[in-house]
Amino acid sequence: MADGIIPTGSNDAGARQHSPASGPAQGWPVVTAGKAWRLVFGAAIGGLGGTIFWVLHLPLPWLIGSLVAVAGMRLSGLPAEADPRIRNVFMGIIGIALGAYFTPATASLLASKAGLLLLAAFVTLAIGAALAPMLAKRGKVDMATAWFSSIPGGVADMAMLAEGYGGRPAPVALAQLLRVCSVVVLVPNLFALAGLKGDVPQASAILPFLPAILALQIAGGLAAGLLLVRIGVRAGWMLGPLAVTATLTASGFALSGVPPWLSALAQVLLGTSLGAAFGRETIRPLRRFLPHAIMQVVQLMAACALAGALLAWAFGEPLGAMLLGTAPGGVAEMSLTGKVLGMDVALIVTLHVTRIFLVTVLTPPAFRLLHAKKAAER
Repeated sequence: MADGIIPTGSNDAGARQHSPASGPAQGWPVVTAGKAWRLVFGAAIGGLGGTIFWVLHLPLPWLIGSLVAVAGMRLSGLPAEADPRIRNVFMGIIGIALGAYFTPATASLLASKAGLLLLAAFVTLAIGAALAPMLAKRGKVDMATAWFSSIPGGVADMAMLAEGYGGRPAPVALAQLLRVCSVVVLVPNLFALAGLKGDVPQASAILPFLPAILALQIAGGLAAGLLLVRIGVRAGWMLGPLAVTATLTASGFALSGVPPWLSALAQVLLGTSLGAAFGRETIRPLRRFLPHAIMQVVQLMAACALAGALLAWAFGEPLGAMLLGTAPGGVAEMSLTGKVLGMDVALIVTLHVTRIFLVTVLTPPAFRLLHAKKAAER
């Protein structure tokens, strides 16, 4: 998941906590019996939700089903929780599964599409920036809060950047979380209704399951993920294993596939973690801002979909892959959707990774250039 999850809290102080998905590795404090029970309960509810969605043949069942079920429990007041450190390990599993799509031929083809990758990332960021003033006016928040709520980025990262520029981190965290979860739930179902599918076979159906090789991939991938997190790379727990697997695959090495049961387990734990970020204590203090944040998400999704369709037409790329690549969701969730629907996963992943890089590099200076000077003059 490109987007880290902010720990739940009832005020701005809670939103200022750094997400383990994007910051330095955290210690492993003793887990009390009560905490362990809440974690087991959350995982069980997530697994049950995923199973129900799978039985009903709904799109991306393990991820969406677990998210919806756990979020429902949290909003009803039941103590369903998730441990981000456990999620981080299974994010690495997702990264390994996605990295298997970077074959030598695919890597060479993507290198020739650098212009499209950069343009798509710039367009997506420009859409978020253009929507920020409208959110500031409708939601009656300052421009820093509106700006970092509108740019598709990590939940924790955007919340802390907003605070650094005088904004309020709690509304930013809520808006970013709503964006990620809304895209995860809506996009696969909209694709299913529209009949958008590709013909790229899943790597797990092609590559054999080699337990010893997969264990080495996981160990090497998590080591790379830890290194990236240590140096401050957002979504490092997924991007590290993805980069290792993609590099080896593109170099022609024969690796292990990720078995379907392990991929499903990773998706359940990711969905559980997303759902556990919701709670009454998160929503209640921001209930007046909530409708405006939802409207912002709808506008952002619609504008990004239009941009993706236009870029697909202009560059002759597959419509489904471009829609997922420009969707304002996380790299893990959108790439998993493409994987399940048989689309060009390598293109989707690379589009999102390019955007992650540009968000990290350009968002703060762009805000200073466009809005900070104006605010200082008032």
